[in-house]
Amino acid sequence: MDEKITRREALKGLFFAGMGLAAGAPLMKSLGTPAAAATLPAEAPWKEAPEGSKIDTRTWDKMGETLGMLGLGCMRLPTLGGGGGGFGRRQALDQEAVNAMVDYAIAHGVNYFDTAPAYGESEVVTGKALSRHPRSSYKIATKISNMGGGRPTLAAGKEMFETSLKNLQVDYVDFLLLHNLQDMAGYNSRFKENGLFEWLLQQKKAGRIKHLGFSFHGSNEDLPGLVDLYDWDFVQIQLNYADWKDMSAGWGGNSKTTSSEFLYNHLVSKGIPVLVMEPVKGGALASVSDGVAAVMRERHPDLTPAANALSFVGSLPGVMVTLSGMSNMEQLKENVSLFTDFKPFDQKEMDFMLTVADLYKSKGQIPCTACKYCMPCPAGVDIPGNFKIFNTASDALTDADTSRKDVADKRKAFLKLYNEQEAGIRADACIGCNACLPKCPQHISIPTHMQRIKDIVARL
Repeated sequence: MDEKITRREALKGLFFAGMGLAAGAPLMKSLGTPAAAATLPAEAPWKEAPEGSKIDTRTWDKMGETLGMLGLGCMRLPTLGGGGGGFGRRQALDQEAVNAMVDYAIAHGVNYFDTAPAYGESEVVTGKALSRHPRSSYKIATKISNMGGGRPTLAAGKEMFETSLKNLQVDYVDFLLLHNLQDMAGYNSRFKENGLFEWLLQQKKAGRIKHLGFSFHGSNEDLPGLVDLYDWDFVQIQLNYADWKDMSAGWGGNSKTTSSEFLYNHLVSKGIPVLVMEPVKGGALASVSDGVAAVMRERHPDLTPAANALSFVGSLPGVMVTLSGMSNMEQLKENVSLFTDFKPFDQKEMDFMLTVADLYKSKGQIPCTACKYCMPCPAGVDIPGNFKIFNTASDALTDADTSRKDVADKRKAFLKLYNEQEAGIRADACIGCNACLPKCPQHISIPTHMQRIKDIVARL
């Protein structure tokens, strides 16, 4: 052959041929909503981990730590009203439900718990749950979340750290992160110019911080400079199969690009352990379209879409902990089961997941992870709520073939969900003030997508 093709392109060709799909434009459309075969089985394909079993661990010489491969992200803990909490949310968390989840997690070897001052009641509730266990049985990670209005001061940073220790009922933090670093300008204004970073180094020397790192939400070009500032113990990045090659779709016209692959490989090349956030992209990769779910189920009948996503991340040897923001016991049990006697994907399976990523992206979903950093909206719009409703039917809303019954049904379902929202929180309440834009770690052009949703609703 005169032309060269990549391993991934060859795999994609075999993959589509194996599915019996036609080539060309109709290809992705045929994966939209398959018939009954795409329906999830009545019984979950995973089995609960046996009593007394423990999740797999990884030992990291750089820090002298042995950590469970699965970490409990405490941003989306269960609330009294149902569902999960989030960034800046004031919903009351369900302390009893959190206690039960923490007890189950620790009993099965989960020893890494990640929270932040910005996660509403999370630090307080997590602290109460963990304090019922020996301090040696868990590692606590929290953050310096000085991202609010006004210029961050040293006094405010000190107060935030001391409040975290009080809320968590500990006298030291195992892992402290500079929260949501995006570029050098942000580091300088939030941590360097006010002297806060030097103060944090003093706290580390005093033993009040065991390991120091940062969570990153910037571009490929911004990471290296931040990495070279200090001999970081770890760095936390967004990583999942959908973002592996490119997570720039949400950057809203920004010329910068980023990918999980670059971020991961750069950190590994520097010998820095990687912590992973958003392995299931805020739940989006757990609720993919029926067609994409069917493709994964044919290949891995014993794995749910979420388990496929977590397996991709856990299979990377440089990943220290895969954080999952679990909101109920069912999610926790599934994830614990996956990481007990964990079976990593080989290169063939990793390549397969990148092909799934292409299928997923073809559905036109808005890359929102429901972190709620954009909230509250000055106009009252429920930004992540509208995006979630759109994503449930994104393939049908962007499909030109309106004659198909599955497309029509999805569009009706979308309209029903949209109109069931209170009038003041729907997309049509957006005034385009752009207050949300600098807050979004995914750099989504939120007002543009709100207008897109409004136009679709008007057209339908």
